[in-house]
Formats: sequence, structure tokens, C-alpha cells
Amino acid sequence: MFENPVYRREFLEKLGLGSLGAVLAGGQATRALAAEQPKLAKQWQPVSDRKIRVGIVGHGVCRMGADFGFQDHPNVEIVAVSDLIPERCEGLMKACRCGKSYESLEVLVKDPKIEAVFVATDAPSHARHCMEALNHGKHALCCVPATWGSVEEGEQLLATVRKTGLKYMMAETSYYHAECHAMRQIYRAGGFGRLVYSEGEYFHHSPTPVPSFKNWRVGCPPLWYPTHSTAYYVGVTGKRFTSVSGVGFRGDFADYRPGANRYDNPFTDEVGLFQTSEGGSSRMTVCKSVHGLIVEQGRVFGERGWMEGMRYRGAMEDLPEVSRPPLPPGVPEGGHGGSHGPLMHEFVSAILEDREPAVNIYEALAMTVPGIIAHRSALKDGESLKIPQYERPKF
Repeated sequence: MFENPVYRREFLEKLGLGSLGAVLAGGQATRALAAEQPKLAKQWQPVSDRKIRVGIVGHGVCRMGADFGFQDHPNVEIVAVSDLIPERCEGLMKACRCGKSYESLEVLVKDPKIEAVFVATDAPSHARHCMEALNHGKHALCCVPATWGSVEEGEQLLATVRKTGLKYMMAETSYYHAECHAMRQIYRAGGFGRLVYSEGEYFHHSPTPVPSFKNWRVGCPPLWYPTHSTAYYVGVTGKRFTSVSGVGFRGDFADYRPGANRYDNPFTDEVGLFQTSEGGSSRMTVCKSVHGLIVEQGRVFGERGWMEGMRYRGAMEDLPEVSRPPLPPGVPEGGHGGSHGPLMHEFVSAILEDREPAVNIYEALAMTVPGIIAHRSALKDGESLKIPQYERPKF
């Protein structure tokens, strides 16, 4: 993004500002973090020999049920799996090396042997399915987003998590992208100070929709699926979006023409400009019209430094360790930038250690609900709207 700045070297030299790199870095440290990682990665250390008994539900187009690697974790026993489509259920059994299946999630959660459920079902069912699991005494890990276009259902999910006292985690993949994790560690160590501005982008060129259960993806509002973007602020800082002005783009795709989708949604692309609880701003984008582009990425700009990719530029010289937590031997990092394995391992570890998981219900709603409000704003020509706040309890 900033590799070809518009300033001419001659102009800068006339001003006596020295090298172009010094100007861009404010005369401060510029660190390529990827080159600084330890040659010998940290080794995983087990915290328990207990095996958590897990049920896995969902083996759709993206095959998420098996791709997070539960079947390879030494602290997991997969008790049963489920998918509504028999052929997919058989595929999930094979991929998870599991000999037992149930015809639906509603049946699977009644199995008293199962302690935790991975909900990899269709997005419109996420909140309902997680509440079903929690109400049957099961911890729940869920694919994104936490709730599908409904603030009210998200708050019902929050009430259920509080009532049951069980672990809930949303498996937001950007959270464990290498650069997002590094940004989070540096932010916590003070390397950015307060963020003045941040950006999160999810580009997924989709002239025809990705296949989905009961066609839930067809014509869906882009910012109802915001978390790959919003993780680049909420997942970095733990802070909140407070208000938003949303803008929608009406791309020339058939599924977004008047009356063509169940959501009455005209926008193929949406941008939300958010105010943050730090006093800064964020631009969060979900785009389907940009030709050929499929990427999840983000940038952060703070009072003491800024970062794009794995390069930090700022005042902090002694940076913290930014490597992602080590995985048990045999557990693959998985897809979405190597985030699947770390997300699954974090959920398992939170149960074993009896602590809150990283992307708990409060963080999940803080990443999801702002997108729902941003879509409402876009439908109102960018009217600024307040965002409900979900604060973590003080432990």
C-alpha cells in the first residue's frame, strides 16, 4: 500500500528531511517481523492429559467441520459428527476418523458423552445452534459470524452464555492471521499507543454466489459477514466501535437487483466508517465486486507506530514475541492463513484451563454486530448510527 509513496525524493531532500525511509518511519524503528522469528519455534507444552469429548456438526462446501483439526489434537476425542445431508455426513465421519453420527445437531447435543460442540453449520443457524448446544450443557465453538443479521438473537446468545456459564468462542480466522496476531502483541506492549485509524478488508470477488445451504449466501448483505475485517480493530485492541456511517455499492450482479434476494439487499459491496472507543476511526470493508480479488487484510496506525503486513514502523525498538502459540505435534495450522489450528487449540485450551477463550461472546458480538448496524446505515444513505456495546465482565 505504501511501497510507492507520491512524494518525490528530490522534494524531500530539498526540505532537508533525509531519506525517504526516515520520512515514512518518522525517523523511527522499521522492523520486518517475519525475518525476526526464532529459528527454533517454541515447543508446545501439554497442560493436561485429559481428552475433551467433542461433537462436530457441518461439512458443507467449505468442509469447515474437519478442517480445524480437532481429530488431530491429543486432548480431543471426537465422539460423533452430524450433517443434514447423508453423503456429507459420511464424508465428515471419514475426515474426522469417527465411527458415529447423528442425523442433526438437535439430536447430537443430547448425547451425554459429548462435552463440546463445533458448530460449522450455515450462518443463519449459528446463534440458534450454539444456544441449543449450550442449553444441553455443551461448550460451543462456532464459525463466523456469531449472529446473522439479528442484534436481538445475538443478545439472546449472550444471555445463554451467561446463564449456562459454559465456554463460547467464535472462530474468527483473521484473529490468528500472522500479522493480526503480531499487531495484537505489539499493541498490548504499547508499540502503537492509541490507534488513530485502522482498516480491515475482506475482498471476495463473487459474480455468482458461493454455494450454500438453502442458498443463504445469495444476495446477502456484505457487512452481515464483517468479522474477517472487524478483527483488524477489535481483535487487535480489544476496544469497541461506538458508531458507524455505512455506504453501499450497487454492483451489476443479478442476485442484487430489485426483488432478486430474500434480504431485500441492493448492495454487492459495503464500507463502514466507524468511530472507536479510543477516539479514533476505522474503515471496515466487505467487497464482492472488485474483479479477481480474494483477500483478508488490515492495517493499523497509532500514535507511536503503524503496521501493514509483517512490517512494524514506530517508536518501539524492543518488540515483544509475535509468533503464534505453538500447536501440538501433528496438528496442522489449516486454512485461512494458518488460523484454523490455532483457533481450535485455543478453544480446547480454554476448556482444559477453565478460562475465557480469546474470541469469547463479548469479542464475537463486538466484531459481528457493528456490521449489522453498518448495513442499516447504508440503507439510510449513510446516517450515523450508534452501536450497542458488549463489555467484558471484570474478572
